[in-house]
Amino acid sequence: MWRSEKLFRLDYNTHIPQLTAHLFRENSGKMTAILSRIFGLQHLDLILDIVQDTFEAALTTWRFKGIPDNPSGWLMKVAKNKALNAVKRAQKSESFSPDLILSASIDLEDHFELICTDHEIKDSQLRLLIICGQPVFSSRNQIIITLHILSGFGVPELANALLMKEEAVKKSLSRCKSSLKAIPQLLNVPVVLPSDEQTETLLHILYLMFNEGYKTTRAKKGINNDLCYEAIRLTKLLLTPQQTCYHQVNALLALMFFNLSRFPARLTESAEWLSLAEQDSGLWEQKFIQEGFYYLHISTQSTQIHRLHLEAIIASLHCTAPDFKQTNWTKIVYLYQQLELLEPGSPYVRLNRIIAQSYLLNAAACIKEINELEISSGLRQSFLFSASKADIYQRIGEREKAITAYEEAFRLSNAVLDRKFLLRKIAECKSGSNDAAGRQH
Repeated sequence: MWRSEKLFRLDYNTHIPQLTAHLFRENSGKMTAILSRIFGLQHLDLILDIVQDTFEAALTTWRFKGIPDNPSGWLMKVAKNKALNAVKRAQKSESFSPDLILSASIDLEDHFELICTDHEIKDSQLRLLIICGQPVFSSRNQIIITLHILSGFGVPELANALLMKEEAVKKSLSRCKSSLKAIPQLLNVPVVLPSDEQTETLLHILYLMFNEGYKTTRAKKGINNDLCYEAIRLTKLLLTPQQTCYHQVNALLALMFFNLSRFPARLTESAEWLSLAEQDSGLWEQKFIQEGFYYLHISTQSTQIHRLHLEAIIASLHCTAPDFKQTNWTKIVYLYQQLELLEPGSPYVRLNRIIAQSYLLNAAACIKEINELEISSGLRQSFLFSASKADIYQRIGEREKAITAYEEAFRLSNAVLDRKFLLRKIAECKSGSNDAAGRQH
């Protein structure tokens, strides 16, 4: 059983409601960041073992003595003691790496206190986030190592979140750890982001991380809230006015909170997808919508427009429409057109613009454009094109064509929840129901 999976199972079995997944995620990342300052990332396995042992100690102790007033402080103190013990063992054993024994040459206890201030902890996490976004790692491995180091994700969770086999995840982690050992100076990267390119890489990692939680396409639950909250927490590490990406970060947070607000309405009671048109907007979390507007207001003070600004504004228009029928499609179409100028190579941006236009213009023309896009994009095996055409056909009463397109989408889909959604739409068409469907979940 891997790290966090074991911890969560212990959590449920011992009935400690306060020790939530979020508490583990946040504090494991902090402890890993601090311990990496002491041992270096070439000793990542040792660091993660200390974090694992610390949480197991917490689960055992808190079960009988209760949760301490400051659980985060308790965890950090225990991690410090376990780090001290690791150094003492290193001094007595030749099996430990010589550079680990060098840690004993400093007053580790005093050093630990110095680097455990709130400012140093945040800087340490930010430095790790920057390291995880280094080009030495592939795009997929950047996400894997970020979730593993800063969020405590174990192999089963990574496989589930990233739609990979566990063996593939293990191999990726092994390659990442080998890179960290081979390039130990990575730990010395500056806290300030060095380039616009690296900024975009980090924003992309966090964007994809949230999306993996927003729609876990091959998982049974459909939504991984924990992954979304973790993406938000890590994004906030970049939230300092001194960073060149300050306004983009605010835009990304706005987008995340607007999307997060709809989570209570995206699934039926039987955990099946509801389209945007079918969702009860009265269930949307207003506090998250307000949070979204807080970050959106800051982001739009930028002198340069970014794709995340446009995506966040589009999401805000959906969140503030009185109901689906009164959505401001004219503005949304315009914003997608601007997004196409920034992202001319994205077929999904264009597809979303076409879908938005289908609520304003001739539906047949929109279907023709989707067909052309499907061919030119090279993504003919994506079920989204067929599902989008089916939705338009259903809305205009072309039920036979809608059924054919939904069946094609079903053939191309892999996710259990997507297939259930498509079967329901096929049944609606056969029964003569013509409710607006909407392809977005």
